[in-house]
Amino acid sequence: MIQQLTLGSGFLFLCLIFHVFALSFCVPLLVKVGRWVQRANLPLRMISLVMVALIVIVGSHTVQIWIWASYLLKSGAIQEWNAAVYFSTATYTTLGYGDIVLGEDTRIFGSFASITGLFAFGLSTAFIVGLMARLFPKSLAGRPES
Repeated sequence: MIQQLTLGSGFLFLCLIFHVFALSFCVPLLVKVGRWVQRANLPLRMISLVMVALIVIVGSHTVQIWIWASYLLKSGAIQEWNAAVYFSTATYTTLGYGDIVLGEDTRIFGSFASITGLFAFGLSTAFIVGLMARLFPKSLAGRPES
């Protein structure tokens, strides 16, 4: 059990460090894209910036799912790549269908994938909310109707 907790915690921290790195990489990328679309109309600028952020975020989540799937496959907990990715995706997104169940020797480890997903989706949501708050014109934000 201690080994599963330690290994799961290690993968959790590895994935979250990767996710924070991806979000940190996204900020200067958004600045560059913002300069490229500076003269475009407001909706096009907003769409461009949000799409770039979403591409980076979805890419980061995908890599994390692959990290979990790779270990499950390498450790022999799951025998096929397709099943490992499917299980990792269902667990990371906390859907947990239950049609694939890990053995006792990896069950606790596998639950850390859902904890990772919860944290990463929380960080992603905060990042997108912060981006949207900066993108919307102040005239649209918080003005009551007269």
